Amino acid sequence: MATLTVDRFLDAAAVTAGETFTMNGARLTIRTDTRVHANAPATMTGALGSLAISSTLGGGITLDGTKVRWMPFNTGAGTVPAIGTSITRGGATGILLGVWATITSAPTAVGAAMPTTGFIKFREVTGGPFTAGALTGISASATGPDVVGWIEVVLDQAAAITVPRLGDFTVRGSWYDLGTTTGVANQLVSIPTNGSATCYTPGVWIANIATPLTDDDWDFYPSVYAAGLIAANFGTDLRSRVVCMETNGQIRIGHNGTVAIGFLPPAGRQIRIGNVFGRQCTAAARAANVIPSATATTRPDFVTTSAGAIDMERFVTDWYLNFAQPFSVRVRNFATFEYLTMSEVASPIDIYDGGIGLSQAMAALPFDVLSCFAGGTVTKMFALRQASGAAGHVCQINASSGITLSRVEAGVATFARTNTAYAFNIVSSSGIILNNCKQFNAAIMFATSDNCSVTNLDHSDRFVGATNTTTPIYAINTSAKASKITVNGLTFGLGGTIANCHPNSGLIFCALSSDIKFRNVGTRSAISAGGLNPPLFVFVSGGNNQRIKIQRVYLQPTGTGAISTLNSDKGNVYEHVYGDFADAMQTADLNGKFKNCAATPGITGQASVYGTMFYDAFVSDTVGRVLLAMNEKTTETAAYQTIIAGTPQFTSAGNLVLNDVSDEVHWEMDYFVLGCTALANVVPTVTGTNVTFSAGSRWGNHDLFYQIDKGAGFGGTWIAFNQTNLALETGINPAVGFKIKFRAVCAIAATTNLLTFVRFDTVTTLASQSANLYPLDTAAVSVSGLVSGSRVKASKVSDGAILFNGAESGGAISFQTDFVGAINLEARKASAAPFYQPWVTQVTTVADQTATATALQVLDQ
Repeated sequence: MATLTVDRFLDAAAVTAGETFTMNGARLTIRTDTRVHANAPATMTGALGSLAISSTLGGGITLDGTKVRWMPFNTGAGTVPAIGTSITRGGATGILLGVWATITSAPTAVGAAMPTTGFIKFREVTGGPFTAGALTGISASATGPDVVGWIEVVLDQAAAITVPRLGDFTVRGSWYDLGTTTGVANQLVSIPTNGSATCYTPGVWIANIATPLTDDDWDFYPSVYAAGLIAANFGTDLRSRVVCMETNGQIRIGHNGTVAIGFLPPAGRQIRIGNVFGRQCTAAARAANVIPSATATTRPDFVTTSAGAIDMERFVTDWYLNFAQPFSVRVRNFATFEYLTMSEVASPIDIYDGGIGLSQAMAALPFDVLSCFAGGTVTKMFALRQASGAAGHVCQINASSGITLSRVEAGVATFARTNTAYAFNIVSSSGIILNNCKQFNAAIMFATSDNCSVTNLDHSDRFVGATNTTTPIYAINTSAKASKITVNGLTFGLGGTIANCHPNSGLIFCALSSDIKFRNVGTRSAISAGGLNPPLFVFVSGGNNQRIKIQRVYLQPTGTGAISTLNSDKGNVYEHVYGDFADAMQTADLNGKFKNCAATPGITGQASVYGTMFYDAFVSDTVGRVLLAMNEKTTETAAYQTIIAGTPQFTSAGNLVLNDVSDEVHWEMDYFVLGCTALANVVPTVTGTNVTFSAGSRWGNHDLFYQIDKGAGFGGTWIAFNQTNLALETGINPAVGFKIKFRAVCAIAATTNLLTFVRFDTVTTLASQSANLYPLDTAAVSVSGLVSGSRVKASKVSDGAILFNGAESGGAISFQTDFVGAINLEARKASAAPFYQPWVTQVTTVADQTATATALQVLDQ
């Protein structure tokens, strides 16, 4: 056991096999292999035991691979010089760490015969780089310049690294070049092993362009153990961007040793890896690496419960990266197996560029964030989970807030899966943002979470093959009081480049959720799904939802229909939701709004549906339909349904009873129907009992009338509801739209009178359906305290576009807008005395809310 009170390099003094270190106000820097350095124990047994930093005196641990260099040689002769010997050529000087015959061999012992060819490793090089030619200090000739080398840091299994608040654990590495791809399946790429016959690599980076310049030009390929890299789980297209983990440190590209499997990148693409390797061994055999233990805590582990700082760059390791209650976690350009977990991190987390591979068959939660309220970012990470199982998630964020995941890829490796294993499981969290993420063989779930968003999610239903009906899933799920979740953009199969990767159950499933927005999937002219085992629905309700908004989602074909609703939902809005035109349209929501959807609406009354009255749909590229369902009003929709006279009665089965001649009801549509160019010259449809049309306004025992507002208001005169009059309605602008008032009067008394639906057709075109869309969001602005006679102008801060320009009424103005953002408000009163100076302020609108301001106008004297 060593106790350090002054800073020390590991190789500066003798180290025993399995030695433990305690840092009392000092820093231990490991800049060499732990098994190979000037003071290493014999026979390659230089693994370390536990490393601890004093909680009262502080200190640090640094793994530093930034200076280590590596150079090929030939014409080797004589014997290997002592470690620490200065090797020179021209102005370059390197401090010798050892001589290796091959990239996977153990170093040749000091004093043993030099191999003819091989590699010389330097602790550091000054005055370099080396040039080809004879070397001084060693009997060999350099055949090329020195390049980034590598260091291997080996810990005993179950060793603990204790990092308190007064300390830090830091890794600094460089990129180590592994050559280039051949473009031929079954290419083996060797990673240095220091001669251990067993060695495991969690993944590599392969360039995605011929000449990479930035990190974005590289993709991480996680390793999968050979028995898991099989045709049932993976294929050969880009979804299966993985490599095969060999047990000797190698990785295999595009093959598992038996068959071609895994994506095969083109020839000539560079391969690299971080140059600091963290490996493990048993105390009984420290010269050989072992596979990471299936018991996570048996792997070398971290103790950060006293708020240590973790800062890793270019670290490739099979240790257990588990950080509980640290002060900070920064992990960049990393590769590991099975686990990267953190909880109660006091600072924003910073995870960047890397991933989590699979060393064996085990049920491990790869990326787990718990109780992290300081926020942070997770960027460009690829995480795999081997086994799905119930709650077998890949990336989980639990009881946390303010975390942004960008370009994160997550997938369950095995198939068949379970449909309760999620690629992204967001639970009891707030302010979680996912941007440009990808999920494979699993879905996303928001449970008991709020104020979260997903932008441009890509879903591949499997890693291999087309969508099938085995354990079907939805792409997106919300449940357990999830609220204020916005999903904007969903694609399938890596942006549509691979066919039939859609989910089979449907796109989104919501239960016990509120204020969910799902929008912008496909376009009217570019439908989003494939034809094999298509999604059954766009949206499926699990019940007890409020204010779900499904907008601009274009999905064809669909297996069953666009929307599956329940009468325990309330206030949901469906705008431009397209399934197959022939699909039945379900409208079971309370206070539901169905606008410009593509489906065939039914005309059979529904049980216990209230407040859902007017709605419209398109049944083809040329035909639309507007319907009035005889559902009883609710408090929220009371303004749109009025009993004028008598005692009309609504049943709970979607019927209106007008038994007596005095019975009369009026309705007014609360929105304008867009996308239509005319009302069709087609006989309207009225369902119920005693509703057969005869002439004029007479439909059986009922008189039916309408008024239409084409943008200039209702005319005030009731018009008989019939084919002739509807066909005479001209001047309908698809961008402005129209809305209807409707009047039903009992003309002939009968106890059997029933009205169920009123329906009429419209004329439309593909172009008018595509171009005239309802706004995704609306907001309101209200200004009070205005001086009488004032005018108010509202304009966008961004471009000055006018949103409102009008006079006050009663000292106030208000307006609605579909613009969400910063707005300038200006009030002027200069038309007549008394005059006031212009008053200017700024408000920011928020979707579905009202931005308010109070005018503080000053007299102009």
